[in-house]
Parts: sequence; C-alpha cells; structure tokens
Amino acid sequence: MGLKSRSLNRLNLEALYNTFLGLTPREQTFALIGAGVALLIVVGLPVSLASSKLSSLEEAIEKGQENRRQVVRQIEGFQQMEGELKKVEGQLQGGFDATITTTMETLATEAGIKERIDSLKERPAVPSEFFDELAVDVRLTKVTLPQLTDLLYKIEHHSRLVLRVKQMQIKPRFDNKQLLDATFQVSTYRLQQGGA
Repeated sequence: MGLKSRSLNRLNLEALYNTFLGLTPREQTFALIGAGVALLIVVGLPVSLASSKLSSLEEAIEKGQENRRQVVRQIEGFQQMEGELKKVEGQLQGGFDATITTTMETLATEAGIKERIDSLKERPAVPSEFFDELAVDVRLTKVTLPQLTDLLYKIEHHSRLVLRVKQMQIKPRFDNKQLLDATFQVSTYRLQQGGA
C-alpha cells in the first residue's frame, strides 16, 4: 500500500510536470506566477497574522506596564501625603501654646528686642470645624529689619510649638528710616478631639 501511494504521488508529480511542459511559454509564466502567489498566501498569511497578533500583544504588555508604573507612582504620592498629614496632625496635637503671650515675650527676649514690644493683645480662641485657633496681636516699635527677621524666624520655626505669623504690617519710622514699626498676628492651633 505504501509503495502504491508513493508511485501514485510520483506519477501525479510527473503528470503535473509533463502537463506544465506541454503549456506554451506564456501559460507556463502564468502558472509559475499563480503557484508563487498561492505559495505566498499559504506561507505569508499565517506569518502575517501571527506577527500582527504578536505586535498587539506587545502593545498590550507595554500599556499594562505603564499603567502599573502609574499606579505605583500614585501609591507613593498617597503614602507621602499620608505621612505629611500625620506629621501635621502630630504637630497640631502637641504644638498648641496656651500661654502664647508669654511665649512671644520669651522669643522677643531671645531676639534682644523685648523692650521694643509696644503691646501684646491676646484674642479669644476661634473654633473651626477641625481645630481651635488662639492668637495674639503683637506691636513692635523701633526695630531693625534684622531684629524683626530674627524674631519672625524664631516664631515660625519654634522647636515644639505650632506658631504661624499672619496679617503683618511694617512701616518705616519718620524719625529714623533705619527703624521699623511692625504689627502682626501670631496664631497657634489645636486639633479638635474627633476632628481628624
């Protein structure tokens, strides 16, 4: 049976070859072109489809990796913001200054301008939705710019209290342009219980 099919295949190939040889040169050219096109379709089409599928899979993988990178960046940003929020909450819980007027006198003494304090007027606490604010109005006279800058730095960068300078007005004096009169408000904050 195997011998019979081999000889049948050989006979068919020989018959096909003999038929091809019996064609005119023009018909032979068309037959070769047709066979070439058929071969390209049979071989090229699956390769083209596989290449297209592979290309779309590569794009999908690249998009997935970019999406993963974006999610990781957003998670890192969220964790950073969460850390900053906890830091601010910690400052607000432990940085309230119930004796803010005394603190202003102490800081002015450290800056060497306690005698330049014209007035300290404490304002009543102002509650808001999340925190309470206690403030003091400070009026200084005849201070130099370096002295004022030093005091403001000491207020804003206090080691354990949350103090913020607000609503500042500075005017040069008429009698000496090198000296300033300054008025500003200093506030301290306390996080309300259950406010966070």
